[in-house]
Amino acid sequence: MSRKLWMFKRQMTANSIQPIIFLSHGAGPSFYMDAEQAPMFKGLDKNSKAARVLKSFVSDNHIKPPRALVVLSAHWQEETCCINTNDKHSLLYDYGGFPPETYTLEWPVTGDLDVARRVKELLEAGGIECKEEKKRGLDHGVFVPLKLVFPAADIPVIQVSLLNSLDMSEHLKIGEALSDLCKENVLVIGSGFATHGGLSPEGLMWAEPFKEWIHNVLSNSKYSASERKTKFLEYKKVKTFSKAHPTSEHFIPIAICCAASGYQAAEILFSEFSVGCLLNDQYRFPAAK
Repeated sequence: MSRKLWMFKRQMTANSIQPIIFLSHGAGPSFYMDAEQAPMFKGLDKNSKAARVLKSFVSDNHIKPPRALVVLSAHWQEETCCINTNDKHSLLYDYGGFPPETYTLEWPVTGDLDVARRVKELLEAGGIECKEEKKRGLDHGVFVPLKLVFPAADIPVIQVSLLNSLDMSEHLKIGEALSDLCKENVLVIGSGFATHGGLSPEGLMWAEPFKEWIHNVLSNSKYSASERKTKFLEYKKVKTFSKAHPTSEHFIPIAICCAASGYQAAEILFSEFSVGCLLNDQYRFPAAK
C-alpha cells in the first residue's frame, strides 16, 4: 500500500483512537477447562472470574471496534524482531499435558498485510531491525485470551515477536516505535503475566510486595515519563523481581505497553492472585500524546 493511501486511511480513522492493553493470558488453555477436572487451575478455569472479565472486556471497558489487533506475546521470541504476515492464521498449541479438546480450539482470524507493513515501517523508523514471518501460527499467549475477548474472530490480528535477548531497553524501543498505531484505530495488546514465578500460596510473601511495586510504577500519576521509563530500565534492582519473574518474557509485554503509551500512567482494570501467587492483571494505557 502506498504511503498516500495509508495516510488517507489514517485520516479516515483519526477519531478512532485506541488505548493500549495488557492482558494476563492464563495458564496454557486453562480458560477452556473445568476446575472440577483440573482443580489446580481453579481461578483460571472457564468458570472463573478471570475468564468472565475477559469475556466482558470490550463492553466493560468501552473498547471501540479496532481496525486490527497488534499483539506482543511472551511466547514468541526471536533474534530479530519478527512480524507475522499471514493472510490466515493457524493456531500454535504450544503447551503440553492438557486435555485433548484443548488442542482443537479454533479462532479463525485473518491477518492484514497493510497493517503488518505499517508495523514494519514504524519499527524500522525507530531503528529496529525486523523481518516478516509467514509460517508461524498464533501462540497461546494470543489466542487463549483473545478468543474470549473477541470471540467473533472478525478483527485481523498481527503478532509481533519479542527479542530473545530479553533486553529491556530494546523492548522499550519497540513499544515507543509502535505508539502511532493507537492513533490509527489499531489496538496494541501485550500478553504475559504480572508475576510468573512459583505456584504455592507461600509465594505471596514476595508476590504481594512485587504487586505493590508494579502497581505503583504503572499507576502512580506523580511519575514523569522519564521517571517511569527509568523504573523499567532498572527493574533488576527490585529485590522481589527474580522471584516474581525467573525470566522476564512475561514482564516485558507490560513494559512495551507502557512505552507505547509514552510512559503515561495506566489504569489497573483487574488484579487477582490465582493458582497461588500468579498475579493475573489487566491494564489499560492511554494513547500516546
